[in-house]
Amino acid sequence: MPPILHDFLLIFVPLFVVVDPAGTIPIFLALTASHTDEQRRRIAMRAAGVASVTGILFVVLGQAILSFLGLRFEDFQIAGGILLVVLAIMDLLVPGKAIKQNTPLDPESLESVGIVPLAVPLIVGPATMTTSLLLVNTYSKNYVKDLGASRAVAFVSVLVCIAFLLNILMLLLAMLYSHRLVAIVGRNTMAVVNKIVMILLAAIAVSLIRQGIQGIMSTPIP
Repeated sequence: MPPILHDFLLIFVPLFVVVDPAGTIPIFLALTASHTDEQRRRIAMRAAGVASVTGILFVVLGQAILSFLGLRFEDFQIAGGILLVVLAIMDLLVPGKAIKQNTPLDPESLESVGIVPLAVPLIVGPATMTTSLLLVNTYSKNYVKDLGASRAVAFVSVLVCIAFLLNILMLLLAMLYSHRLVAIVGRNTMAVVNKIVMILLAAIAVSLIRQGIQGIMSTPIP
């Protein structure tokens, strides 16, 4: 397998885990239960559009924000890993996501429900933002020798954006055909898939924490 394709797949999988289509679909169905099919389609399109723009902006500007604050990548790696572990544990132990329980199902909320809470923070939340920035920093190191530091970051940022947009496209298709999907696989199956995805997220988070600690231990104190 070509190295770039291999890295792209390694970037795509964590983003698929944190975008979490299996966990998003039941919430989407609950939020749009009192809407028509046409309204549901518009909500899905709006959510996908806003999530795409928000996620790409964070990929592009996230590194600059990190540098401005004077933070090392290892600091962000450990903090991000801890955050992902907490999010995964909350999802695994709390029956249903809080947003599903607290959001009113108002038919007049068509203009806003696609933005909040669907796009942000459900689709593009702390886990997605943290993971995207970590992926840029992690895989850009593989291309520094050939492209230089700045171009390597830009190249991997493009890979992350493409992988993120593909995940959003998959989620959009799942939302557009959500009722058919749930009818085929069943709500219980969707719930089981969501829990498995969260376990994978927790494992990825532990790996990030381990890599951050190893990075700090191997770097001389200035």
